[in-house]
Amino acid sequence: MSAENSEPSTKGEVVLTEDNPYTRLTVLQRRYCEARLQGLTRPAACRAAGIDASDAHKYENHPKVRAALKWCVKESGQRAQELSKSDVMTGMLDAVEAAATASELVLAWRELGKLIGAYEPEKKILEVHDYSREELKTLTDKELAQLAGDRYKDAIDAEFEEI
Repeated sequence: MSAENSEPSTKGEVVLTEDNPYTRLTVLQRRYCEARLQGLTRPAACRAAGIDASDAHKYENHPKVRAALKWCVKESGQRAQELSKSDVMTGMLDAVEAAATASELVLAWRELGKLIGAYEPEKKILEVHDYSREELKTLTDKELAQLAGDRYKDAIDAEFEEI
């Protein structure tokens, strides 16, 4: 894509306009930015761009590179917010079509089900009671074992001796 191209991109690419600081970078700076935006570390981005890794600090702190990285991250975040439920649905249906195995197909359908709200959310009701030290002293061994839960269910019917 050239700097003259100011039409909005339809494929999620960075739109090159005059207000985009990315357009003011050198070829090496652009390669470095692209590598950083893909998640590479500074030295790895330098190597990917064909730059000596010892120059990573210089490239990362260059004002034009910093401005371009900041701008690209901001733009990609705005595009991500524009993603609609319909876009996700279309992508999931594509995943269903592309599924090569039964497990992949089940996973894709499960995600579609979640997306459309086909699954009832699991509801758990917890009863919370804060016992004081005095209240705990008045409970029987069986009641204490029940409070302790499944780990001590065998202890519910056991005999206890005070030591």
